[in-house]
Amino acid sequence: MPTRDYGLVLDSFEIAVPSNSHIVSEPGKNVTLTCQLPQKWPIHKVSWEKIQPHQIDLLTSCNLSQGKSYPSKYQRQILSDCSQGMRSTFIIMPHVTASDSGLYRCCFKASAGDNETSETFAMRLTVTDGKTDNHYIVFVAGGAVVLLLFVILTTAIVISYNRRRRQKKLFKQPWDALNKEANDYRNPDSTNQSSDGAREDIYVNYPAFSHRPKTRI
Repeated sequence: MPTRDYGLVLDSFEIAVPSNSHIVSEPGKNVTLTCQLPQKWPIHKVSWEKIQPHQIDLLTSCNLSQGKSYPSKYQRQILSDCSQGMRSTFIIMPHVTASDSGLYRCCFKASAGDNETSETFAMRLTVTDGKTDNHYIVFVAGGAVVLLLFVILTTAIVISYNRRRRQKKLFKQPWDALNKEANDYRNPDSTNQSSDGAREDIYVNYPAFSHRPKTRI
């Protein structure tokens, strides 16, 4: 009777679960674990088990050829379906708690000619205790506060820089005007200069007076 266990080591109860077979749930939710049945062989028995650290608990067992399920001694309400011709099997755990976290596996047996074969699929369930979500919320809120403070500080620096720049510009304008007026006062433009900068000579005609003494009579 060949047996194939996918990622399962029964001696040490270790299991390698694919990333897409890890289910995370909050407490109080109804969790459904589903397993697709292969179609290459006629399935006649399906069972669900939970792998504990030192034991394996049988959750439910179904005889598909008879469409009959068998009771389990597991102290937990487990809902399942057992009907002939079904293509997948599932279990429902109502109102999960942190104690429901662990490794689960779906086992089925099929007839392959004169031989019987069995296969196993495993999945992991993690039920959070609520503290993880609170820590995540605190982390996100803290990051948002730090980001907000950074934005406020950056905005304040930019506003202060622009204000100082405007004040410096306003102070510089009257100072430049005063310097210009002082330069104009020290170097007035000459009104007697031509457009090309050459000085024009001004000539004044004075009457000619004779310095010869008058003759006395």
